[in-house]
Formats: sequence, C-alpha cells, structure tokens
Amino acid sequence: MNKDHVYFIRIGARSENLYKIGTTNNMERRMHEHERNYKKPIEVLWVSPAYSKYTTLRVEDSTKERWRALDGFQYIPNDRFVINPSINQVKIKVRKEWTIDI
Repeated sequence: MNKDHVYFIRIGARSENLYKIGTTNNMERRMHEHERNYKKPIEVLWVSPAYSKYTTLRVEDSTKERWRALDGFQYIPNDRFVINPSINQVKIKVRKEWTIDI
C-alpha cells in the first residue's frame, strides 16, 4: 500500500524567506531533486506521518489556498511562498493541526 507524506521545507538561506509545501512518497529522493533543481540548500522543517495520496494532495491544496489568503504570504508558482520575516510559525492541518516554527 503506497503512503505519501506532506512536507514543508525552506529553500536557500533563512534570509531569503522562501518556503515550499509539497507531497511525496520518497522524502530522500524528493529532497535531492529539490537541491539539484534549486541549486540551493534545502532545510526540511516538517514531514507529516504517512497518509493516503488523496489525503496528502487535499492537505497541500487546502493549505496553499489558506496561505494565499493571508497577509504576509506571497505565492510563487510551484507551491512556493515568500513568507514575511515577522511570521515565525505556520500551521498545517491534516487530521490534527501541526504548528511549525520557521
């Protein structure tokens, strides 16, 4: 049975404030792909427990929509966000709400 994860990462230096939310069924492979594509260091800030693919996609979509509506979050295509430096935590809700320090 295939299980997927939702992940939240920082791309590049902390001062760049560039973050990404995504889904994967293989974290190690996916993080290597991000490092290769962005040519910047990747810091994994949070990984969800394993869920069904449908659940992870639903969580990713709902989180992106919620963040797009918030002040201090600037959406960049491919599920990335520039988050205002004054924001020091984000919340991702799967079955429970997870608070992640950024």
